[in-house]
Amino acid sequence: MASSLKVLGPLLALLFPLCELFVHSQNLSWREFMKQHHLNTNWEFSKYRCNDLMRERDIPKDKNNHLFVYTLWQKIERMCIRNWRDRYRNVYIWGQYPFKTLKCYRKNNKSNYKDYKSYSYIEFHCSKNGYVDSIEDMRVLEVISR
Repeated sequence: MASSLKVLGPLLALLFPLCELFVHSQNLSWREFMKQHHLNTNWEFSKYRCNDLMRERDIPKDKNNHLFVYTLWQKIERMCIRNWRDRYRNVYIWGQYPFKTLKCYRKNNKSNYKDYKSYSYIEFHCSKNGYVDSIEDMRVLEVISR
């Protein structure tokens, strides 16, 4: 019995993050938020460009600006966690630390976007399900020059 617990413990510890990913994949607002706003940290932040992102991500054409967040997905997911077993639901939460952000502004010709990169505090909205589903506000701390 004791030897099976020694094997099972590490196995369960490895499976727990996979279960979290499965739960997130079932939450449509979380998936949609990540698809539209999250920038993967496997790629250099300086390489992201608004014109490419707005086209690739199918952001609605009528939007004059759009915000992307460059961070590990776990940092966004943890925004709505109150404690280890409870989540904030249908509330607005300011991030405790600044994020790298890329804000895309539509230029006058309506087909191109201007990049605006910064370190910013972000206010997230936690959905009724307890997952981030939108960005509500942003306070720029420092502009990131090219």
